Amino acid sequence: MDRAAIVHQNFLRRVADGDFPDGSAPAGPLPDALAVQLFRSGCLTRALDRQSRAMQSAGQGFYTIGSSGHEGLAAVAAALRPSDPAFLHYRDAAFQIQRAEQVPGQSVTWDMLLSFACSAEDPISGGRHKVLGSKALNIPPQTSTIASHLPKAVGAAYAIGAARRHRPEHAEYPEDAIVYCSFGDASANHSTAQGAFNTAGWTAFQSVPLPLLFACEDNGIGISTKTPKGWIAANFANRPGIKYFACDGLDIYDTYATALAAADYVRSRRKPAFLHIRTVRLYGHAGADVATAYLPKAEVEADEANDPLLHSARLLRDAGALSQQDALEIYEATNARVERVAGEAVTRPRLGTAPEVMRSLIPPSRFCKPDNGPEVAQREAAFGSDLRAMADPQPMSRLINWALTDLMLGHREIVMMGEDVGRKGGVYGVTQKLHQRFGPDRMIDTLLDEQSILGLAIGMAQNGFIPMPEIQFLAYL
Repeated sequence: MDRAAIVHQNFLRRVADGDFPDGSAPAGPLPDALAVQLFRSGCLTRALDRQSRAMQSAGQGFYTIGSSGHEGLAAVAAALRPSDPAFLHYRDAAFQIQRAEQVPGQSVTWDMLLSFACSAEDPISGGRHKVLGSKALNIPPQTSTIASHLPKAVGAAYAIGAARRHRPEHAEYPEDAIVYCSFGDASANHSTAQGAFNTAGWTAFQSVPLPLLFACEDNGIGISTKTPKGWIAANFANRPGIKYFACDGLDIYDTYATALAAADYVRSRRKPAFLHIRTVRLYGHAGADVATAYLPKAEVEADEANDPLLHSARLLRDAGALSQQDALEIYEATNARVERVAGEAVTRPRLGTAPEVMRSLIPPSRFCKPDNGPEVAQREAAFGSDLRAMADPQPMSRLINWALTDLMLGHREIVMMGEDVGRKGGVYGVTQKLHQRFGPDRMIDTLLDEQSILGLAIGMAQNGFIPMPEIQFLAYL
């Protein structure tokens, strides 16, 4: 049998026998009914992972990076609000499944299986790729999220504070929302991630509101390269401007309590925090990856013995919330339901033509008022004596400056960001006087880091702003 089948059989046998891994007793604010729901979300996560492998073997599915071992992230979702935007690690199916429980009318099993099958009816990627995401759940879809989503999350968190001071017409997030951003321990080393951590700390150090909760899901390995023991804690426990929290992701009670505390800190202080979550990785990196090819079999088996669903079944039994027999029935019923729904999902149509591929990428046409520019009085107040110079030939940089002024007068949701765009007016003078005309909330002087500038722009766009990032030189792009 492959490792997925072994973990499955071990769960059935060990729960039936009451042969559970050791761990702490259930403690904290997690109510019984919610604890059972978290277990159900974990079972659905596990069933979907196993089904994705079966679909790939049958030529009906095309992506098998799963979330098994990370089921405890359901507890983090339960500690947050569904209106809190979540930029997710690709192993966070449990988070999305649990969040769907918080929003009426969701069909998360069906949606995720359509994604596995690359159906054109998949509401997440439109049939392109298995990917987490949901508009209704405030989870921006993205794929291959090694670290590219972290700068965007920093931007989205900044945008929540910016919207309090200068609200765009179509702001997406509540004023008291926080941004959640998760990633793996290996991804935390990526230069893009390190840039995001630095930007978050740099921003918070200046007391600028940044309601952002980073979450590192530490399973100790990146494909085959191990993370040095203690590295994540050593790296993040004392970062300037970022509060550190840690929990055992194998224990839904501890994870829920710690995530509640971290979310409360971020929400009340409007400052970033770092939640370090211990997890395990089951089944290897993906379907084609055989963990025993580069890890001792005893080490793989030790992780399997620490199966989070086994821990959850033990904790629920000890809390008097769910018997062993009931836990088994939930697990087996979930497997049967996923298999049944998958049988229908694989029959749904896939993308077949170029127009079908483009359909969901091209925005629909929208009505735009014929005269949506600034009023005459606005222009006179903003331009002053520059109005008289407009009849004469001017350098291109000045013409761009005037065009930007007209746009920013007519569209209050436009913001600019970049190195030196504000007080200095740009290294070539393109943004001169815009800081005086529109203030620092709309002319944002950033730190020297292009990926953070672009991340800020994308993140602010998530909350209804129209960003105009400036990259000083083509080589910097």
